[in-house]
Amino acid sequence: MSHVISKFYPGFVKKAVTFSIDDGNIPMDKKFVGIVKPAGILGTFNLNSNNLAQMTREEYLEFYRDYGIANHCKYHPVPVRDGVKYVFTDDPFDAETSDPALVYKHPTIEGLYKYHVTLHHPNDKRRPPDGWSTVTSVENFKLFAEQGRAELSEFFGRDNIKSFIWPGGYQANAEVHSYLRENYRDVRKTGCTLDTTGFALPEDKGHWTYNANHTNLLEVMEKYEAYPDDGELKFFCLGVHSKDFETADKWDDLRAFAEKYGNRQEEFYYASVEDIFDYEEAMLSAEVGDETIENTSDITLYFTVDGARLILPPGEKLAL
Repeated sequence: MSHVISKFYPGFVKKAVTFSIDDGNIPMDKKFVGIVKPAGILGTFNLNSNNLAQMTREEYLEFYRDYGIANHCKYHPVPVRDGVKYVFTDDPFDAETSDPALVYKHPTIEGLYKYHVTLHHPNDKRRPPDGWSTVTSVENFKLFAEQGRAELSEFFGRDNIKSFIWPGGYQANAEVHSYLRENYRDVRKTGCTLDTTGFALPEDKGHWTYNANHTNLLEVMEKYEAYPDDGELKFFCLGVHSKDFETADKWDDLRAFAEKYGNRQEEFYYASVEDIFDYEEAMLSAEVGDETIENTSDITLYFTVDGARLILPPGEKLAL
């Protein structure tokens, strides 16, 4: 006998809502959380481990307790870009007088270098602001990434940081990209997908991005709310910096988002990016046959079978 089986998020909803916020800017993150937390909206904060001195460890643990933590790389460097010639010098670096054509040793951090953004991103539509930023070698980037992962894991007491967020958005370095894909479950780049994916869960989690930012949050979320049920689980993620709402004076948009789309557990699943992706993996690993359904994961799964709701605890196998 064949059965009609449908997958759901916890709460028997089809649509997830989350956020992915970079850099760990505590004053701006506090303002952001002050708006989304009362609305029950959860997400992930992407931190640089060298920057964990804005509060005490106890304050950090309490502030980020309900949220996901991802690795945004120690020191927030970018790796050298494929096809770009870097001319290194041992001359002292001075932002006012240094030659933009040269790459200088970082004044205080071994393995980091100062480069002028305009020179090395001449054709990028989303290049960082003009001025000096930090670049490093492939090997040092890998080192800083793993140091960041280990330090974040130890600091927050979390066994495994699964997500990596490119500093400065996706960087054109094939070796680093391959390394990240091999060592992290998901790797986020920068740039809105808008609604071009049909709000599907990211298929390529080694190269995914968010759906909306501070400039189009309400517009894209309105489309998401109206998107019809096609039987599949859906995904909406806000990025990219809490400070963007301050810089662009868009806090009212975030408040409108929270007021309109928060506290609607009967329609939306609110969770961190990691929890949403973990849930998808657990759902994909479920063994569904003609007569039985088995949850092989350690996460409770939600289905309907011929229209009847089924909550399947971890490790359980039920006859249909």
